[in-house]
Amino acid sequence: MFEKDRLVQPAWNDIFSKVTSFRQTLVIIAATELGYFDDVPRKEAIIDIAKRLKIDEQAAYVLINALVSLDLVQAKLGVYWTRPDICELFVPSSGRDIRFNILALKKEIEVWSNMAGIIRGECARDDSYSRELFDGGIEKFEGLGLLNRLDAEQMIPQILGYVPENAKILDMGGGEGYYAKRLIAATQADRVDILDIPTGFSISEKVNHEELKQGKVRHIIGDARTFAAPEAYEIVLANELTELFKKSDKRMIIDNAISCVKPGGHFVLTKFPLTIDGTGPGRFPIFSMRMLMKFEGAFLEPDEMLADWCRDAGLDLVHATEQNRTLMIFRKPQ
Repeated sequence: MFEKDRLVQPAWNDIFSKVTSFRQTLVIIAATELGYFDDVPRKEAIIDIAKRLKIDEQAAYVLINALVSLDLVQAKLGVYWTRPDICELFVPSSGRDIRFNILALKKEIEVWSNMAGIIRGECARDDSYSRELFDGGIEKFEGLGLLNRLDAEQMIPQILGYVPENAKILDMGGGEGYYAKRLIAATQADRVDILDIPTGFSISEKVNHEELKQGKVRHIIGDARTFAAPEAYEIVLANELTELFKKSDKRMIIDNAISCVKPGGHFVLTKFPLTIDGTGPGRFPIFSMRMLMKFEGAFLEPDEMLADWCRDAGLDLVHATEQNRTLMIFRKPQ
């Protein structure tokens, strides 16, 4: 009996280190809710932390040492302070404040607790969770905006060489407007049209205020699956769009995007990477589950699925890279 117990101990350690990782998330959420990160950086003793958070000293001691164990807080001789780089993620109105991102995870934990019922069809999806980034909600997620900008700055330099002078560009689902603003600034493009749902332009209305007045950026309300472009474009961009849809809708988006590209033009796809078998890399199979929890039938598709559809439509893959996101650029024959 003991020998068998000893043999299965590594498996026990493996699965329970994963099963209980939610506790780390909840410690960080609690610290954020209590306001620990609201006034950083500062060096404090436990008694000062307890007074500031309005909790007893024992609770403060346990909480702060948990944060130390997570390497978010540093300690020496009874004095505690938040890591300086972590402090930068809690500066209000900085464009990098992750407080709302962290607190929004409470809803995700609630929804994911019903995962089995959702998958069986016994529980309805939570509309507030599914639409948390829609209807202007994305403006609250400053931390997500930070990641999107960082990833965009990896992608954009690779796209620039494919943008001809006086090009007209269609950005499908690009309501944040970051790609539009950067492409107008960095190229001789004539115009970028952003296609999105009616409530999808709240950020672009701010960041592209001048470009909209000048007609360099236009907002077009429409559905990427059915949009009928009044003109063809030298560049059509789809950035992290297909992951929100079921397979048949993904194919509609790809086919429709290709139909908007001029002969000789380019179709630019950016997405989170996924291997052909769906098991990697890294966190992205779990991200695919997140899409399924948000939208019926949705999933993060393997890169090769979209690449095959583009090849089936006669396009040639001329550029591909994988960093934190996959970038694929296809050329439409003349």
